[in-house]
Amino acid sequence: MLAETDKGQIFDTRSFLVACSDLVPNVPLAIPMDAQCISQGLKMCELALLNAGTEKCLEEVTAWMREETDSNWHLVPEDIRLDHDKPPTAAEMASDGTMAVIGGSLPNCETMQIEGATQQQICEYLDALAGWQTLRILQRSAGEVNQ
Repeated sequence: MLAETDKGQIFDTRSFLVACSDLVPNVPLAIPMDAQCISQGLKMCELALLNAGTEKCLEEVTAWMREETDSNWHLVPEDIRLDHDKPPTAAEMASDGTMAVIGGSLPNCETMQIEGATQQQICEYLDALAGWQTLRILQRSAGEVNQ
């Protein structure tokens, strides 16, 4: 998505998310660094649209995380995926003892509020975030196993 402003300037949310997440090294604080890529991409998109595009930007970031997760999930070795054929949702992560460690910091979508976004959009965003963060963690784990 290219966030076009009144003055014709654009912000490419997807390119920002790709570049930012590609720069996150495999270090102890990689999980919060990944989360910062997502939150900063969302914020930059909103700023480009002068805060009038919360819904549009949330949808774009959610779609990017889903696409990244869907296209890369099968590349993670099955034994590292913890018997998950598809990425877990936020609710599954909260109820699954093994995955709860990964998603323990995700808020409940039913109580979370983002001004300008519906509850459904928020829940979809958190589900995409849960899957994407799980993917990132498992990719790092697979990389460590292969070393």
